[in-house]
Amino acid sequence: MPENVFDKASRFAAKLNPPGFLNWLLGMPLNAFTFRGWLDTRGVPFPGDADQISDTVARLDDPAEHGVPWAVAVEFQIEPDPLMFGRMLGYLAGLWMTLKPDEERGSRFNLGGAVVNLTGTGRASREMRWPTAGLTTHLEFVERNLERESADEVLGGIEAGRWSRCLLPWVALMSGGDDPVLVDRWKRLAEAEPDSRRRADYGGLAQVFADRVGRKVLWHEKLKGWNMTESSVVNAWIAEGKAEGVAEGEARGSRAFLVRIGAKKFGHNPTAEQRNALDAITDLVVLTRLGERVFDVGSWDELLRGS
Repeated sequence: MPENVFDKASRFAAKLNPPGFLNWLLGMPLNAFTFRGWLDTRGVPFPGDADQISDTVARLDDPAEHGVPWAVAVEFQIEPDPLMFGRMLGYLAGLWMTLKPDEERGSRFNLGGAVVNLTGTGRASREMRWPTAGLTTHLEFVERNLERESADEVLGGIEAGRWSRCLLPWVALMSGGDDPVLVDRWKRLAEAEPDSRRRADYGGLAQVFADRVGRKVLWHEKLKGWNMTESSVVNAWIAEGKAEGVAEGEARGSRAFLVRIGAKKFGHNPTAEQRNALDAITDLVVLTRLGERVFDVGSWDELLRGS
């Protein structure tokens, strides 16, 4: 599935302060792990993605086990994917086969995964047991559902020094992120950031995420006058997100029009499989061509073969 502005914003935010982000994500104190960097995973495509974009695989060492190396894949989703268990299973297998922590023969990473759902509630972990056959498949992920995370608790953790300010961008997505008083509290914490570029990033990213969950007016109004000129990349994403939203709306309208005229032409609505194939088409040029062909073919299958 193609990367979008929310994917990009999440990956960017995670890299503002990787140890601080992982401290919260994994629920471990900073002295319980050593962050060695992000692994180069360009040779291991994430199942279902056309291009390799998953560059958030953390190389961690476990000091309690004499530095045992771990590769922990962190995946962000706008909303939960019911196939995430299988996709992550395939991805971790690729990581284990492809990457090595060193050149020693037989050396391999321990593997783990974490999923962050920006909206909705997911369940990526699975445990499959067949005791009679002696078979067990168990894969447990850390999973954070941001709409169930308490914005008040996260801000309290930042105020207490337990968590890093790098978590501030995601507060707009959390429970309580639509409270004007909480946004004022957010601003005080963000303004305490000594790095002006980082402050700009916090403000820009928070607005990107607020747009996603219908909190645009509140956060834009509260951050009016906030200096985000130093975060040119975030400003570019905001513009890109608006452009993508317009294009997505036009594509959705074109598909709805095709369903209406196709139902009249073929005498019935598309089947679930045909509708899935139609919904997968986002290119307006292709949708326009299908609209021109609908009266020249005799069935939904024949129409979709021309896509």
